[in-house]
Amino acid sequence: MRFARPYAVRLASLAIWIVLCISPNASFAEQRLTITLTLQDYPPFTFGDDQNAGLLTEIVRESFKLTHVDVEFVTVPNNRAITGLLRGLYDGSYGWAHSPERDSKLLYSTAPIYSLRIVFFQKNGNEITWKSLEELTKYRIGVTLGNYYSNEFDALVKSGKFFADPVNDDVVNLKKLALGRIDLFPIDQDVGQYLAKRYLTKADQQKIMMQHKAIVVIPVYLVVRRDLSHAREICDRFDQGYQQLASSGRLQKMLDAFRSKLSDRPQ
Repeated sequence: MRFARPYAVRLASLAIWIVLCISPNASFAEQRLTITLTLQDYPPFTFGDDQNAGLLTEIVRESFKLTHVDVEFVTVPNNRAITGLLRGLYDGSYGWAHSPERDSKLLYSTAPIYSLRIVFFQKNGNEITWKSLEELTKYRIGVTLGNYYSNEFDALVKSGKFFADPVNDDVVNLKKLALGRIDLFPIDQDVGQYLAKRYLTKADQQKIMMQHKAIVVIPVYLVVRRDLSHAREICDRFDQGYQQLASSGRLQKMLDAFRSKLSDRPQ
């Protein structure tokens, strides 16, 4: 038994050495970080006038909270939300899809935080059927400046094959549709239904309908400037928090509550 004490000392010394080696990483993982994210108005996913509302805002805030990242939201106009980020005015944003210009300047979360389903809204009555977008060149199509619909859609607009009528606001396009000034308007299905129920009269709501065929399904992500000093760790922490949110079942509860609120809104 005379070797018991030296052996215990060696074990204690080894334990201290291990702690000294790993403690910098452990403390770094617990270190609080702060990030400034742009907040634009894209209800019901984000609300520019309410930092506590909107499905995507809730997902981002709760994912970061789980990994000790404080989020400061800066409300900006929709176009500035991404252009300001690309110009280096802000740290990051969320609810954005991949594009060549963005990919060169931004880091993305590993998993999409949501997938937008872009469909056409049209006047109620005989549904405008189509198999390819090129079949719709004879129709007047409303578009909202700054919004992305699909690579094919944007190419048809740029080539002049689409009779595109651009405005600055989704609600304006829905009202133009109800008035018969345009024939089709592409928008995420949840956003379109939400805006129609909130901003259109009941009479105008009855004049429009949503097509079920999707133009495109667009995964959207948290994005962070590549040149931010701790950009990679911010993304890593978000990924970890998002995974915890999903594995705990809280993410699914958020999605269920979101769908329930949409379906319960009065017609």
